[in-house]
Amino acid sequence: MNKTLFAFIGVVLLALLSCETRSNTEVSVNEWILVYRNDRNGNALYGDKQKLIDAVRNGLPIRVGFGGRGRKDSTRSVEHLTEAKFLTITNNREVFAQVPQILGQLPFLADDSLKIQFRPENKWVKICGTNGYSTGLMVDFINDSLVSPGVDGRAGTSWFVQIENIDKITTADPLWD
Repeated sequence: MNKTLFAFIGVVLLALLSCETRSNTEVSVNEWILVYRNDRNGNALYGDKQKLIDAVRNGLPIRVGFGGRGRKDSTRSVEHLTEAKFLTITNNREVFAQVPQILGQLPFLADDSLKIQFRPENKWVKICGTNGYSTGLMVDFINDSLVSPGVDGRAGTSWFVQIENIDKITTADPLWD
């Protein structure tokens, strides 16, 4: 009986020792890493804009995060995160991302009625830039009319790249060279 118990304990210990553990500093290939964050005036709040530019040039998947606070009550806010489907680098120094068209949403932010409803007749698109520029428009696709024309604005944006390690983003030449 003792030999069986020792053999069982030995197998369990061997199995435990052979398992790889992941440290907090390791990131798997499928994770999204915050590479850059800008404020509404285009000032860098986090990261390296050149890394973002190189990630775009290398064709890496990009997501953008943005949102805002209520004007009358700053405790009420929304945050959005979406994939950037059309990316533009301008003058070798700024990145602009167009987010995919979505059905419009209407958030109700009061605590007693916290919810988001669809605006089923409206579709919405947005462009955001590392320089803080932001614009969006809403289209009534049922009546084929513009509900809200593109209005120039300012907004902070967080830029995420899907990559195993930020240091693996390699320097890249402009896409047209």
